[in-house]
Amino acid sequence: MFSAAYLGRFTIFEKMAEYLMVNDDITYVDYAFVLSGNALDRGQKAAELYHEGKFGKLICLGANQSNDLKTLGIDTLESELTQIQLLKGGVPSGDILLFPVGTSTAEEADFVLEFCVQKGIREIAVVSSSFHTKRVEQVFKKLFQGEGITVSVISAPSSIYDESRWWENEYGLIALNNEYLKQLYYFFKY
Repeated sequence: MFSAAYLGRFTIFEKMAEYLMVNDDITYVDYAFVLSGNALDRGQKAAELYHEGKFGKLICLGANQSNDLKTLGIDTLESELTQIQLLKGGVPSGDILLFPVGTSTAEEADFVLEFCVQKGIREIAVVSSSFHTKRVEQVFKKLFQGEGITVSVISAPSSIYDESRWWENEYGLIALNNEYLKQLYYFFKY
């Protein structure tokens, strides 16, 4: 049994990654929400799809501050970092909205739902890191379904490891491990 698992380990590893990744097809939405947590990758993907004509307005979320930046005396929120990345990616400032709210996927989902209900928005996209997208799908679609709002989840690949070969890079190992722990946490909490 152990030898079979060992021989098939790469297939198992690939399936572990595939389970976490969601990437919906999208033609166009007026509003795309870029979740906090990885401004570089998520911002790059959002800017790319904006330039392909897939998004109207991009909304940056996140109230957390990076401890690394605090070490340098820089008090910049994750939402602001995403905004900076979008601007570097050529997105006009008039098409970027900044909401420094949310410190978790669940908090961001609650805010986005309230925003959509107030504005009468019926269809949105949510951009997040590839390994985070399964949880985004679970949290957002469950919450939004009751309001009749369609949510498309967009996957932003990592710039520091290859998700399909995550086990070859320490960052990939940490990202996959963290996401499975968060999946378990959200299963019991939400």
